[in-house]
Amino acid sequence: MNRRKGAVLRLSILIAVDMLAAACHTMKPVSPWQLTASWVGPLWVTKTDNSTFIMHVPRVNGDTLGGWVEGEYREMPLSETAKLVQRAPNRGRTVAVGVTTGVTMLLGFVYMANRSYVGDGQTCYRASNINEGQAVPCCAGKSTIAC
Repeated sequence: MNRRKGAVLRLSILIAVDMLAAACHTMKPVSPWQLTASWVGPLWVTKTDNSTFIMHVPRVNGDTLGGWVEGEYREMPLSETAKLVQRAPNRGRTVAVGVTTGVTMLLGFVYMANRSYVGDGQTCYRASNINEGQAVPCCAGKSTIAC
């Protein structure tokens, strides 16, 4: 039974780590017309030559994309861009990470509470010291015999 609990705990930790690696965000495509109306956070721009860079405060004016790249303002024609993506929150993943973390912690607590080598946690007294009140740990599985 201990091997099974250990395997469940390891599997739970592995799932939690995988979920955290996926994080709580996703990359979503952005169309150029979305950059004209409202504020958009950092934008990952992939050019037609497959080079990628991050553009801050991106804006589109006509057929030109402009924004801050590594501290300098740059403009480029939209025809030179192959892909525009933005990091966006993913509520489903966030909930999954929270639930997985909670289940993993619960399984960890259950595992720790049910370890067979811990004993029952009672306090025993040595026969010669009962009147003095000297408490000693009990032997595992024997709640009335002092070790």
